[in-house]
Amino acid sequence: MKHSRRASGSSATSIANDSCSRCEGKCPTKMRLALLLLFSLFGTGSSIHLLRIDVPTIADPRWEKVALRCEYDLDGEELYSVKWYKDGAEFFRFMPDSKPPGRDFQLEGVYVDVNKSDSKQVTLLGQANNRRVKVNLVGLYGCEVSSEGPNFLTIFGEANMSLAIPPKERPTLRGLRPSYEAGETLEVECSSAASYPPARLVFILNGKEVNKGLIRELPSTSPTEDSLVSSTRLGLTLRLERHHFPGGTLTITCQSTLPRIRGDRALERVETATLAASNQRLAQEPPRSGSTIDAQPVSISICCLLAILSSFNHGILPLLHV
Repeated sequence: MKHSRRASGSSATSIANDSCSRCEGKCPTKMRLALLLLFSLFGTGSSIHLLRIDVPTIADPRWEKVALRCEYDLDGEELYSVKWYKDGAEFFRFMPDSKPPGRDFQLEGVYVDVNKSDSKQVTLLGQANNRRVKVNLVGLYGCEVSSEGPNFLTIFGEANMSLAIPPKERPTLRGLRPSYEAGETLEVECSSAASYPPARLVFILNGKEVNKGLIRELPSTSPTEDSLVSSTRLGLTLRLERHHFPGGTLTITCQSTLPRIRGDRALERVETATLAASNQRLAQEPPRSGSTIDAQPVSISICCLLAILSSFNHGILPLLHV
């Protein structure tokens, strides 16, 4: 037997009055009725459980359809409704006793394939099936499941969906030479693989992100004019000094990430260059401040002085004794 989800205030009052007239003043008080209702509700041991909500973390905007699933266990209860929300607004409802059971609320940017949606799944149409309208699938999706009376239990779960086309490979790094001398200029270019949204690029030199003042943004490129994906490009110009080559080696990294995409992982291209052979020994020694004296000329000078003193002792002193 089906139970009405809601009763109007007038009908509920008339039923209560009619019942009290028949029990001749022995009807329980409102407090007792409330306690009986709570006891009957919790005393049954009935419950429903949300097992999982399957929403793609990252959806490809080129997909024709996106399926969202809501798995639950009614534990013997009868299903009353399943409601789907996007960013708090209901866009689809499934009620098995309604005709038709599925209803699309026509939320802006969300287009439901009602024929492919049921009590466990809602199917959304992608941009490929909606060339004339703007599809917006990015957002927080919620699934609300309610059981029939008399318990009317409800469970709710939600998950985020982002829209992206991740790059298929690591970024590329062009222009780096095998070796440099101190004072030469480093000029390199980093390019990301095609993606949507456009990738964010950073240069990392010897483990530290390069100052933005040394970086220039280059025009992005796309495979075709109407392509959804694009490649980001970044240039770096830097005058190299000895301290850029700790241990004689410079390490430069080009890192690519997708902004505002949850679950995205950074892709990196790492390459190295060495200090030219004539400067290798200097690069491996710590810089010394102030003036320095070469040890070899000092040693020669000391030896010459000792030789002169020795000659003086053996030649001049005997003459003084004569």
